[in-house]
Amino acid sequence: MRLRSHINVLLLPVTLAVALAVTVPAHAQSDHMNTLKDYFDLLVSGNVESAKYLWTAEALERSQRLGIEYTDIPLKTDCGSPIVRDLNLMRGYLRPPVKTVHDLPDRNFVKLEFANVVKGDMIQHFYYLYFDGEYYWLTYPQDYYGKDWPVTESDFFRIHVDPGAAPYINEACLEQADDWVRGMGRTLQLSKDDMKLLEETKIEYFYCSHDSVVQSITGHLIKGTYDLASGDIISAFFPHHHELVNLLVSFRLRRLPLYTQPLFREGLAVYLGGRWGKAPASLMDLACFLYREELVHLDSLLTMEGFEKNSAADISYPLAGLFSGYLVDAVGLEKYLELYLKMSGKFDEVSAATDAEVRAAIVETTGLADWATVKEAFEAYMGGITGERAVVLPGLAGRDKQILDGDGFIVTGGKEWFACDFVLPKGQSTGNLLFGFDKKLVGQRSIIYDEQYPDETTLDGYRFGIRFDKNEAGLYDYASNLLLAKYIWGITPSDNYWDQKTGRVTISFRKDLADGYKPSKNDFKMLRH
Repeated sequence: MRLRSHINVLLLPVTLAVALAVTVPAHAQSDHMNTLKDYFDLLVSGNVESAKYLWTAEALERSQRLGIEYTDIPLKTDCGSPIVRDLNLMRGYLRPPVKTVHDLPDRNFVKLEFANVVKGDMIQHFYYLYFDGEYYWLTYPQDYYGKDWPVTESDFFRIHVDPGAAPYINEACLEQADDWVRGMGRTLQLSKDDMKLLEETKIEYFYCSHDSVVQSITGHLIKGTYDLASGDIISAFFPHHHELVNLLVSFRLRRLPLYTQPLFREGLAVYLGGRWGKAPASLMDLACFLYREELVHLDSLLTMEGFEKNSAADISYPLAGLFSGYLVDAVGLEKYLELYLKMSGKFDEVSAATDAEVRAAIVETTGLADWATVKEAFEAYMGGITGERAVVLPGLAGRDKQILDGDGFIVTGGKEWFACDFVLPKGQSTGNLLFGFDKKLVGQRSIIYDEQYPDETTLDGYRFGIRFDKNEAGLYDYASNLLLAKYIWGITPSDNYWDQKTGRVTISFRKDLADGYKPSKNDFKMLRH
């Protein structure tokens, strides 16, 4: 029931004066205040069911549409608020409800700031309200910032496209994003009904033109995030696989606590979705390097505090992803998710967990003797990343037949690998072998391609590129805006990669990285700079 009179009656025990109000003067500042005051009063009184009806119908529907519930939070619709996350603590600090009213250009919206000192810490949170001509309703900041953005739909996405990001949305990009969701559905063992629900309801995605737009919406200068309250993805990157994994894992579990030890939450998202435009495979070699060079220690990532200390330098994520990969391979997805839930709970519980408690849970899950044995097994698994499970290798991966003889380069291929032997003539420092032609990409743009070639305007239709120089070689997917795999000489030096005397670069990639595509005499273009 959306009638404000119904809400007023429910408020009688808490705010009698508000409940007796018959009409609401349009845009009066007191209405800003009273809406948030009424909301806090309902929360404090325990009338959460009525409190949620002070949100717009659209916000409420999005929050509930995938059936994800947080078991330790009274109201999922507002679970991003420090007030809702710890209502028992905050209930004595909600006066005044509003510190500052921020004027917004659109007079149908208002931004309210709650701020108060709680046990010596300043707690601040912004609420957005929408005026429907009669009443003010709580809403999400993305519904203000993205209110005029055009919407594009695909099989699994409803994308609110910031006009500045519009050049990077195209048919090929959307097809790849949908295919990725299907593949992740199989990986996470989602049922046919689950996939049908995703397709019918769509993943709500706010595609921002810049990190600064994400910051305006979320309050944090980040590339993107999965907004737990609304279920929306808000990102300056599409498709943001890492955050999509976080959403789909929550969808897979349906009921879970709000907080999870980041080693498992972020680790699983890296293992399955990579991070910030880097596919999982491209991060695994880096993780091995960080571990072997002792730039980050596995034991330092076990707790929330330890993980966050290392995350500032962005070195915790690759190793967490590699360790999660080891655990999933060792015990299977179901047992990993059981451990995931065991390592979840209220903020105080998760933040207070000790190294010993996390180690004990991992040992129990793996069935190994002790933590030392777990680390030995992990290090053996890690050894395979550059061995039998390698996806990129310096030199020739095998004696395969020649499939392309170009101007200054040769490509050979076999059942599992293809290898490229390039020559860098004097005066040329980089090259890029494009392949995988798709007419849907002709004249389109890619974020990664723009970064590599800022003077170029559009793609020539090639989906993949092997960009190389004497120091590194990477395989890129310009449709999905992903670095699929990379070899870096400085991390794993090899004489098989760069021959200084002849100026030759030799590199091999697994074919399945590029969906089975490989350069061929009828499908390639060489760029040199």
